Amino acid sequence: MTSAARGRCLRALALASISLLATSPGAAPAEAGFQLDLDVGAMVHETFDARNLRARVSWVGREPRFDLQADRLRLPDPVGVVEDLRLNCPRVEMTARRLACADARLTARGAGWGLDAAALRFDWDREAGSVRFSAPWPGLFRGQGRVSGLAGGGGLRLDFDVAGIDLSLLLQSGLVPVELPVSVDAGTVGVSGHIDTRGRVPGAQLDLTVAALDFSDPAGLRAAEDLSMSGTLVHGAAGYEVQARFTEGAVFFEPWFLDFAEVGPVAVSLSSLQFIPSVADHPGWHAASAEVTLGGHTRVSGTDLRYSGARLEQGGIEWNARRLDLVGTWFAEPLLAGTILGRTRFEGETHGWLQVSGGWARALEASWQGLGLSDGLDRFALQGSAGNVAWSDSEVGPESVLYVASGEVLGLPVGAFDMRFQLEPRGFRLVEPLFVPVLDGGPGVDSFHLSVGPDGPEIEFEGGLRALSLELLTEILGWPRFAGRLAGIIPRVFYDADGLRVDGLLLVRVFDGEVVLSGLRIRNLFGVAPELEVSAKVRRLDLDLLTSAFDLGRVEGRLSGAVENLLLVEWVPERMGFFLSTPEEDPGRRRISQRAVENLTAIGGGVEGALAAAFLRIFDDFAYSRLGFGCELEGEVCVAKGVADLQDGSFILVQGGGLPRIEVIGHNRRVDWPELVRRLNAVREGPAPVVQ
Repeated sequence: MTSAARGRCLRALALASISLLATSPGAAPAEAGFQLDLDVGAMVHETFDARNLRARVSWVGREPRFDLQADRLRLPDPVGVVEDLRLNCPRVEMTARRLACADARLTARGAGWGLDAAALRFDWDREAGSVRFSAPWPGLFRGQGRVSGLAGGGGLRLDFDVAGIDLSLLLQSGLVPVELPVSVDAGTVGVSGHIDTRGRVPGAQLDLTVAALDFSDPAGLRAAEDLSMSGTLVHGAAGYEVQARFTEGAVFFEPWFLDFAEVGPVAVSLSSLQFIPSVADHPGWHAASAEVTLGGHTRVSGTDLRYSGARLEQGGIEWNARRLDLVGTWFAEPLLAGTILGRTRFEGETHGWLQVSGGWARALEASWQGLGLSDGLDRFALQGSAGNVAWSDSEVGPESVLYVASGEVLGLPVGAFDMRFQLEPRGFRLVEPLFVPVLDGGPGVDSFHLSVGPDGPEIEFEGGLRALSLELLTEILGWPRFAGRLAGIIPRVFYDADGLRVDGLLLVRVFDGEVVLSGLRIRNLFGVAPELEVSAKVRRLDLDLLTSAFDLGRVEGRLSGAVENLLLVEWVPERMGFFLSTPEEDPGRRRISQRAVENLTAIGGGVEGALAAAFLRIFDDFAYSRLGFGCELEGEVCVAKGVADLQDGSFILVQGGGLPRIEVIGHNRRVDWPELVRRLNAVREGPAPVVQ
């Protein structure tokens, strides 16, 4: 039997029962009237079903009364299953078509909620098969407001305007169909709008206001405190339309923390949002468009966005940020934590777009103006940068340009320069040679190529070092002040997962001589503790220029030797072996000043020779035949040696030549390296020692 046929049978049965009861004899009540009881074990309809349904209609005087009971009633979502239903109406308006009540009371309970004699107004049109109803909000979850609607064979329309709902109680009720990844500890929500299930696609519009929301997850990776927001949620055939604006409180979604009192209001919108089957337990969704605005100065928008499997699968993204100082602090810095840029402060503005397909970036264009970077560890800085880049994963991009007004690297000032390059699908290369001014010279790069492989980035370049003042360089680096200029040729240099290394020999011309570096390697260059390894051959350095740089007194002659296996950690020597001495084949003038002898003595040597102290007071300088010093450094201990050993275990640092003859002797072979450096600095900075 169809539902329509069942309905007609029930109405006929009811009318027949009424007529029978109205004419049947019975005990006369105190006041004339009659009663009709209808007991239906089960009633099934396309939009609802009822179990143990019982109805009673009675007339006492001129006031008809209606009572309805059901042990279980299934209604369309979002109401769902209702149990222990009791509907009482003391005054019924009843005709052949309508059954209405203006002051009914409803008692029922469902999953997580219950009503106890809640006020209700309803009008049942039996021919139309629909019920109109309205009621004040019955105080569920501490809310206040009103609810009305229309239920019929085609579904349900529910209109509501409720404020002050306790979110924690609501979520504990189980009425919210979505399982949240956080637990709500406090907060209220006000909601107005409607839900309509009568169409082919259920429709809804909810206007929400959330206040004083506190939530967190067990791991502490997502949390909010005193969060306030407002928004609108609309559902239709095209999916969901979402508008939300966050104005107060603070929220933490690892690694980002936002305090809206400082960052400004954040607005979020999505259109045509549809949820798709999850991948590996990750929810998926698609949106025709989306937009996020931050404090009125930053906007990020996207079109045709598809997210699944915990990544963005496709979409086009545009951004326009006019306050990189704020964007950098709130968004970039937490994301870059642990990298070379993890302590960086930003300034300037940027805009551009990114295209994603198949879960991978496919194309990018970006430009920026007034860009500045400053490292919190004072390793680098950049000011006044402008430029643009273009990249594609399928072809070499057009020419990109980077302009820098000024900067700083490891304390060295960098002048203005511009770099022109092309981005490749997996790297980039210089379009023309690059020169970066540093002090009065600087490095130049003739060719540069970077490629990113499965093991990380690989860099290859060739260039040179234009002569720059050693005096300025060493002063800035805090080293002993050198005289002269630094210049050299840089052969092919590589950078990969193992660090930076030089393929071949690196030639540096300094102090009118040459230093040839080999085995140069730098690990963790921009990390907390960079390490440098290198060996060097020293060829005929001018001692006059060298000693002038260290301000040790004047020494004439040349110096050659080697430095083996030098290891610097945080630019401090940890290991090396070196020996530098006067080359035997050099026939030039060899003289050492009285002040140089005095300083060598103060650093750690002794003076020997006939009337040595008298010689030091009388003569300005002395002839020498050889000088030299060597050290095997391990940790903080240096095992020293000179140009010759003596029987008592001491060693000669300066060997005299001619008359008067003078020699500088070292007596302690195991030297505390930090103490030696301290003495050297004391000699350079303090007054000359006095020999008596």
